[in-house]
Amino acid sequence: MTSIARRNLQARIAVFFFFLYAGSAVTIWAVNIPEVENRLHMSHSQLGALLVFIGLGALASMQFMGRLIDRMGSRFATIFGGILTGLALILPGLAQSSVWLAAALFILGMGMGAGDVAMNAHAVEVEKAYGRPIFSAFHAFWSFGGVLGSAIGGLAIALKVPMLASMSGYGIFCLLLSFYAGSKLLPPELNHLEVQAKLSKAELRKLRKSQDQANRKYLPTVLLLGVMAGAGAFLEGTGVDWSALFQVKVLDATPAFGAIAVMVFSGAMAAFRLVADRVVAARGRLVIIRFGPLVSAFGIAFALLSPTAAIALIGWFFAGLGISAVVPQIFALSAVVGEDSHSGRNMATVVGLCYAGVLGGPAIIGLLTNLVPLQVALTFGILLGLVIALGSLRLGKRV
Repeated sequence: MTSIARRNLQARIAVFFFFLYAGSAVTIWAVNIPEVENRLHMSHSQLGALLVFIGLGALASMQFMGRLIDRMGSRFATIFGGILTGLALILPGLAQSSVWLAAALFILGMGMGAGDVAMNAHAVEVEKAYGRPIFSAFHAFWSFGGVLGSAIGGLAIALKVPMLASMSGYGIFCLLLSFYAGSKLLPPELNHLEVQAKLSKAELRKLRKSQDQANRKYLPTVLLLGVMAGAGAFLEGTGVDWSALFQVKVLDATPAFGAIAVMVFSGAMAAFRLVADRVVAARGRLVIIRFGPLVSAFGIAFALLSPTAAIALIGWFFAGLGISAVVPQIFALSAVVGEDSHSGRNMATVVGLCYAGVLGGPAIIGLLTNLVPLQVALTFGILLGLVIALGSLRLGKRV
């Protein structure tokens, strides 16, 4: 193995770690939500309102991280995101009131959002170094991280380890690993970062102004990608957040059997993310972005029309399979659309709009269920699948 190949492999493994870390951070917090609710004597609605602060923190940090990536490079930004997330995991266990919990969750969201943008940006660089599609596999490790975090958190709860100890210990451990893994990431290439370092302040202002103007013509494409990513995140949420409830409330499944729908949906997503890169290598990103949502829309429709909960599992399988690689491929595409000097900001815009889909999805479905039955409300996911597919037709003329 050559030194370059070894360097690329080490960087790939390091990015796998950051994705695993990001996914686990979400779920090690999530399994502790009931404990926080009891400790602070909060109602479901009060806690639900506070959980929005995670999304707000993520959205706030993403725009800052876009500029940080463009100015300092994705390697520095990825390490920064890992450190911030590790420190932020300590805070929810310290909160003794709803106000402090809101602040803790906002900072936790900032860490998660910062890490999300930065590690995706560096994953694109690693993929470029490999010279072949490897991007979806990184997102598979995010899914595996979700399993890891819930397992660690669940074991700690079973052993009666205090939330502050379990989340702080895990956060500090991952923070320290972030330094080591960060040292294995790819070094910044000879690009606009080094060119800018040689310019005077006046020359730098002039250069950045011209770069802003050059990138402006790509903004409609960036926004289109963001809307498509948000719709994709909404589709993912349809399966993760609502499949079990649909199985129980509409198809009369037991709660235990209803949970299988989430397992099937999530399992199909994780499995296909491991092989999606081969499809991209053979047919390109747009094939995944265009046909994946159609497969997912078919799966949701199949589940909604199924006469029994067992048969509906087939639909949830195809729903997860179809949507699994769509958002990762949109992220990858967003980093190469527009000026190189704005790749971080362009990706941050797309990831931010994706988070808007994550935040807005449950609220929209919840609102619709006040007006129509659940199975009718979930057809909104089918509509969004068609929207993504149509958007990809427009996208094909721009990339």
